[in-house]
Amino acid sequence: MVLGHKDPRMKQALGEWARIAPDLGFDPAIFRAKLLWHKNEPTRSHVVLRLRGPRLLILKRTFAHQSDRNLNRIVAAQTDAYFRLRPYPKAHAPEILYASDSGDLLVMEEALGKTLDEHLRLPRAPVPLLKRTGAWLAAFHESCDTEKRIYQPHFMVTHCERMADKVEAGKVSVADPTNFMACCRMVRGKAKTATDRETISATKHGDFNLRNIMLGSDGETGLDFEPLSTAPVGFDIARILMDYAELFQSDEDLVPGQLLSSVTIRAFFGGYDLVTQNDPGVAFLPFTQILNDWVSIPSDPQQRSWRQEHRYGGIVRLVRAGFGVF
Repeated sequence: MVLGHKDPRMKQALGEWARIAPDLGFDPAIFRAKLLWHKNEPTRSHVVLRLRGPRLLILKRTFAHQSDRNLNRIVAAQTDAYFRLRPYPKAHAPEILYASDSGDLLVMEEALGKTLDEHLRLPRAPVPLLKRTGAWLAAFHESCDTEKRIYQPHFMVTHCERMADKVEAGKVSVADPTNFMACCRMVRGKAKTATDRETISATKHGDFNLRNIMLGSDGETGLDFEPLSTAPVGFDIARILMDYAELFQSDEDLVPGQLLSSVTIRAFFGGYDLVTQNDPGVAFLPFTQILNDWVSIPSDPQQRSWRQEHRYGGIVRLVRAGFGVF
């Protein structure tokens, strides 16, 4: 078994795999392990390994997690998605073969393909990739019980104004606080055209970003679901499209007052068909998503990862177009 890494967390994870594999019908000795991803922070520590043998498996071992993340509820959300998507030939969620009682050790089928983030960095043409991503999300949303609702953005408006209050009071540090607070105060005005219009609510993915969707030869696979909850579909749409816009979107056809280009919108809604681009949540929530992404970036440039620095550059460009500041 080739480790290729001396991280003691890998040794522990693989020791646990060796103990449970026989109960799953596998001989652990004939699997080879490779570290795919890890995080090692005080409140977020985990390793993700690929196990290559008679079947391609993923082993995820969590050692520390944020106190508000219930791992068993996350396991339940992925299991729910797996069964709901089984009737769809091209839309998938990985099957979980084993979950520990606490949810900190998972063995699941490996999804085929590369993440959307990997595809875009190759680089590959974004339009067909966004269309496929939209098709997966539409299948995920429509596979549950959906509900028509009248959209009320006041919760997100209040959230943004409270972020501005915290920055102003010195409770939260953010890059370029003056412009950040100005944008937060503008959200109430941007919400006016979205208020009291019909939308659709569905089970949400909860963290639908570029790294949580894989595109392969057998279709598309969603990853890393948040605990089951419902929300207007615009939340998941805004999450993925703003992640894309901040890191990859070309500004060539971006018009003042908007954050998403017409190319981006047309590509995604070429696959997503549960609502249109005129949905009130789709129109409004990108403006709150970019502020959430902004406040998550360390205010000190020396503390940023290369990805955070790149994202912040994208946020500055988009805010200049969408809010008219900078």
